[in-house]
Amino acid sequence: MNNNVKKIGSDFLKTSILAMLLSCSLTLTPVFAKEITQYSLPISIDGKVVVTKSSTIYNINPYNPAKIEGLGENGILSLFDKDDIINIPLSHPLYRLSDAYTDKIVCQNDIWGIERNVGLKIFDGSEDWQPVKEGKFYNKNTTIFECTAPEKVLARSGLCTHFDVHSLESQLKNIYDGISFSENREKIYMRTMNVKNMSTIETLTGYLKAQYDAGTPVTFLYALEQSKFEPFDNTLQERLNHVDWDKVGFLDANVKINRMEEVELNPNLFTVKQTGNEIMNQFLSAVTDIKIYGEPEQHHFYVSNIAASRDVLGLSIQNEQGHRFYGEMRYDENDFLSEKPIEIRLEARDNAPSSASAEIKINLSKLKAPTEGVHGFDSSTTGIQERCIQQKDLIFTAYTPVVEGVDIIQYPYNGLINSTEDVFLFTEDGQKINTKQGISLLNSASTLTFTLENDDSIQTSTEIIKVKKDAGAGTEKTVLFLGDSLINENAYTQCVQELFQEDAMKIKLIGTRGTEDNPHEGRGGWSAYDYCNETTKYGFTNPFLKDGKFDFSYYMQSNEYAGVDYVVVSMGVNDLNLVGHNSHDEIIGYFNTIFESIHKYNPEIKIILNTPTMLFSTESTDGAKNTRLEFSKRLKEEYADKKGIYLSSISMAINPSMNFKWIEEMDKSKPMTVSDTTHPNLHGYRNMATTTYAFFKYLAEAE
Repeated sequence: MNNNVKKIGSDFLKTSILAMLLSCSLTLTPVFAKEITQYSLPISIDGKVVVTKSSTIYNINPYNPAKIEGLGENGILSLFDKDDIINIPLSHPLYRLSDAYTDKIVCQNDIWGIERNVGLKIFDGSEDWQPVKEGKFYNKNTTIFECTAPEKVLARSGLCTHFDVHSLESQLKNIYDGISFSENREKIYMRTMNVKNMSTIETLTGYLKAQYDAGTPVTFLYALEQSKFEPFDNTLQERLNHVDWDKVGFLDANVKINRMEEVELNPNLFTVKQTGNEIMNQFLSAVTDIKIYGEPEQHHFYVSNIAASRDVLGLSIQNEQGHRFYGEMRYDENDFLSEKPIEIRLEARDNAPSSASAEIKINLSKLKAPTEGVHGFDSSTTGIQERCIQQKDLIFTAYTPVVEGVDIIQYPYNGLINSTEDVFLFTEDGQKINTKQGISLLNSASTLTFTLENDDSIQTSTEIIKVKKDAGAGTEKTVLFLGDSLINENAYTQCVQELFQEDAMKIKLIGTRGTEDNPHEGRGGWSAYDYCNETTKYGFTNPFLKDGKFDFSYYMQSNEYAGVDYVVVSMGVNDLNLVGHNSHDEIIGYFNTIFESIHKYNPEIKIILNTPTMLFSTESTDGAKNTRLEFSKRLKEEYADKKGIYLSSISMAINPSMNFKWIEEMDKSKPMTVSDTTHPNLHGYRNMATTTYAFFKYLAEAE
């Protein structure tokens, strides 16, 4: 809760302010809490962190250090209560790394003091530095030093004035300057790229001492494993006990007084408000989402226990039938300061169906790494809402055009949501065929019906529309591709053009990006929100924005384009990942803004909306696949009957286990791996292009 500025009008206040300035030697403007604000103990005064880099363009490194400021930089926090000034001495400022790891002034067991949750290490060159001789680091050109850590930690996150702070995982793979805790947490690793000639212990310690002597020491803030309490002296205890917290003011405008209310769990996820256990309560309050997939027993699931070790947090959920799911999160691979939720994948154990799974997303910035496990819960203490049980289904578009003589291979597994079963095709004679290797649409029946391997209650049909080879003969259609990195990579649009080179129908692409022969409007990382709001992002400019609004007419006129017949829109993946703007309603709203602007320019333009592509199929990508399919389902509902908008299932054209970018390991004994689980390889782009080619021919035939 923030204190608001209160105007100073009386001589009494002026006198008090003068007294404060004299006693504290400060020149800040006093800030007062509103009188109507009602605080009830316990309260806390939380720390802060302000990071100011020498240059905002570059990361923190010895050439680009940062200034890190906490609350009470001068060693005193002064508050004004009635006619009294209370100076609270600080051994060092109150820092804040996250909601969970924050220094604060609190009253614990009737004793006022500072609860430290942020560790502080100031380097001066006197540390026991030694070179690290391990061969695990990716970049052999850098130099890594180690010294004894002040203490062991669980969450290995923090901030540093002269180095980027890494998890051990990212430190091993990174090629730049950085600082981290070692694998056993007993050491601090400092990596240098030989900058400032720091390649020996002597040059490193000399640099650290020089920075310390100059008053700009290398300072490392980290997350404490256990809180430390610093009680105030008896005189200060007495004064704080009589503070009127309704009317207190501070000389520092950044001071926050928070009511330490009991945390309640998300009612959309849990059937209870409290668990009755502090560790479990804090953990579940950081949970942002729960999904349970492929589970027929859909009642009375609950979080049964947390298992905590020095390296791993284990989590179990189960139901009253004894079906259990278990997953782990490693402390050395995750950032406890990030507000972007991480995902813990839970696999089936005990009696749970082998094809079932679960996932829990957690905002680690709200969580303190548990130092001990807890167990013994049931549905009455940690119950999970039934809405978290995800129903399996098959999500296909209503139809897919196929051109005579040009085959399209589809992979129905890409349409399977909330399950990992094989998808089967029902033939006309009642047989079931496994579609794992894909199906050919060229010679297929006009209606295809799909089901699951072990569950015939799940069935979905889609229509195959046969298009004549000479459709659109003698015509040339102008086409604009608009979207994200799938278009920006140039391969998709190039493959579409190649399919029309020997065709009786021709196309001409327009756009300000790509190449002269392969123009488009693809921008890596962009979403519909970006096209409707951002002038620039990731080095790309927005040619559609006029006066802060998406304006297709402005785009066409400013680029002197005479017209366009088809607009292919390929977006959605980045939209779903855009925190704060990723609800289905908001994404659809921006899609509609774009579509309405296109049709305002010319209502006869045909808009082909591509469904979001699926990822390389692994256990780690199943959750993202389900998220994309949920959105595809919403797209199908939204645009099934919208005039001039056509939903195209290019997502079905990518082989989920093959059509991606493979790399061969240097160690020939190890199997090849996929370097990019999102963007397909050239074969995948060609399959996508064939689907789009057929759609253009279908639209031309229908005209």
